[in-house]
Amino acid sequence: MEFMSRGRTNTHAPAGAPGPSRRGGFMGRLMRIELFTVIVGSALLLAAVALYLGFSGGVGSESKKINDKQYQAVFLNNGQVYFGKIQGLNNKYVDLTNVFYIENNASTGTQTQSTNYTLRKLGTTELHSPEDEMIINRDQVTFWENLKDSSQVVTKINEYYKNPNASQTNTTDQGTQNQNTTSPQNTNTNQ
Repeated sequence: MEFMSRGRTNTHAPAGAPGPSRRGGFMGRLMRIELFTVIVGSALLLAAVALYLGFSGGVGSESKKINDKQYQAVFLNNGQVYFGKIQGLNNKYVDLTNVFYIENNASTGTQTQSTNYTLRKLGTTELHSPEDEMIINRDQVTFWENLKDSSQVVTKINEYYKNPNASQTNTTDQGTQNQNTTSPQNTNTNQ
């Protein structure tokens, strides 16, 4: 009766034959390292995808709804509206370029009230001469929307770009148009 201890080579094995090894030897270790690398790599990749989806708002995120061929209107909490092209949108800010805004020129007449709205290009009339880009705090944005090419605002913006020197693009509110129009008096008197 021969007793062999573990870990020792078989004395009855032919010369040159590999003896028993611990868990497969070099190839076994290599397979374990590769398997470990694949598992850790997959976990890191899944974590990166989860972070991306978490910070970008997911697959159906709001920023994917921006039509980059159209202008957008951005409505703020204070009632101000800015028109332009949204370049970036996330949960912290809205990046708006080609910015226009409406200036209200209300005047009161003796019989009726007339309200004139002037569409202004950002950076053309302001004393501080800002650049044509606004970074708006997202907490101040009530909502935003894509504008159709047929909207009055987009029509006025296109007119501005055709003739930038005509920076006064007035629009009169149709509901309260001044009806106090005076016609020239006939000054011809027959004597």
